Amino acid sequence: MVRTKKLFALAAAGALVLAACGSDDDSSSSTDAPDSTEAAGTTDAPESTDAPESTDAPDSTDAPDSTEGSSSGAEFVIDTSVCDDPDAATAEIEALKIGTSVPLSGGPAVLFAPFNEGQKAFIAAYNEANGGLNGVPIELVTKDDQYTADLTKANVDELVFDDQVTILSGIIGSPNNLAIQADMNAQCIPQLWASTGAPDWGNIEEYPWTTGLLVPYAIESRVWAEFVASDLGEGSTAALFYVNNEFGQAYAEAFTELAAENGVELVAEETIDPADSGAPSGQMTNLVQANPDAILAVPLGAQCIAFMTELGNAKAANPDFDPAVYQTATCANPLFFQATTNGGADGVYTSSNVKFVDSPEWADDPDVQAFVEAMGTFAADTNSADLTALAGWLSMELAVHVAEQAIANGDFSRAGIMNAARNIDYSSPLTLPGLVGQMNAEDAFYPEGTQLVQWSDATTSFEPAGEVTDYNGSLGVYTP
Repeated sequence: MVRTKKLFALAAAGALVLAACGSDDDSSSSTDAPDSTEAAGTTDAPESTDAPESTDAPDSTDAPDSTEGSSSGAEFVIDTSVCDDPDAATAEIEALKIGTSVPLSGGPAVLFAPFNEGQKAFIAAYNEANGGLNGVPIELVTKDDQYTADLTKANVDELVFDDQVTILSGIIGSPNNLAIQADMNAQCIPQLWASTGAPDWGNIEEYPWTTGLLVPYAIESRVWAEFVASDLGEGSTAALFYVNNEFGQAYAEAFTELAAENGVELVAEETIDPADSGAPSGQMTNLVQANPDAILAVPLGAQCIAFMTELGNAKAANPDFDPAVYQTATCANPLFFQATTNGGADGVYTSSNVKFVDSPEWADDPDVQAFVEAMGTFAADTNSADLTALAGWLSMELAVHVAEQAIANGDFSRAGIMNAARNIDYSSPLTLPGLVGQMNAEDAFYPEGTQLVQWSDATTSFEPAGEVTDYNGSLGVYTP
């Protein structure tokens, strides 16, 4: 299939919607990576040397028209003089070796395991379609951190010093990425596409070697606060439910400020521990008593399902309790909503900047079809409709794209890759049409657009609840 060839050969990803959360450092007392942390098969190119007809590499100029944005702003130039080893930062790369640390086991994070399947599928498909990068197969090394920041740090030390990875990409979790950010920036190792929307990834003054992948939480909070004010009216009441770590707190802080700006009164605030996989029954009881007009819910992983299940129970027991509910885009996975069988998911809002691959809306989309085909070939045991897997795929697609761009720029080094990332002007064909993925010296946040959607039990799908809106460049550069 021509479009399958095109999708594999392009290595440019857009913004992600899933696997963004984070856990507290205290969520596990273990400091040693478990024995099973190596993901089997992730470090080798596919055994087959015969690329199927559907995955032949296309001409490099054959890119979808919708992926190019209009660049503006000053060019960013990375400073290697401050690196611990400037020569290593500018040395030519012979083979691209990508390291990642993701939750493959443990607690609420178990639902994020498909993320790595998407990562592996993209690398396998790309290698088979293109014979690797610059003629050398790309290698992916994965370690399991169980969503625990201290394990992430231990894993990354192994990836950098023992496995000798070239770059890092697609590490899940705000605290997990924060735990390694200072070290990676001192060592000048690209910490690309942190799978979280925390504002820290826009701090290019202190940490230029770290980039974020997800729509910033401030954008999500803005979309919901403006919707509540316009749909429910000024003077509406709202409540917060969020996981008590950096991930949840970033949403809470952003929404609190934006609610005040939009005339929305906060009447309740409930939290849940990152490691808590039980039903939030006590918190829901308090939310029922507060009876807000709207709720912003920021659970983690399996907690997405638990929250909606408790919401359904609360509505059944309290007919007057019917708030408008927005659940973080990291929960915007059709499989999470389908797993809530008591009506608690029906009508819940979330947002997305990618195409829902199982939606009838995109059934005939050639890029979606190509993705589904590739997942069926290289990750047959993973449901391609699981947007966690799509997020993992995109974290690798974008990493490879900036490596390709560095080669095109004549600087295939860590510094060259970082300059390509910080000046990116490309969106994946798997993102919604009309959204732009850009960064430069004046815009440190890659994705800043999304669409409000609402789940329907009747159609078992998300339906648009607002226009696709791009706030490109609105966040500028983050100053702590």
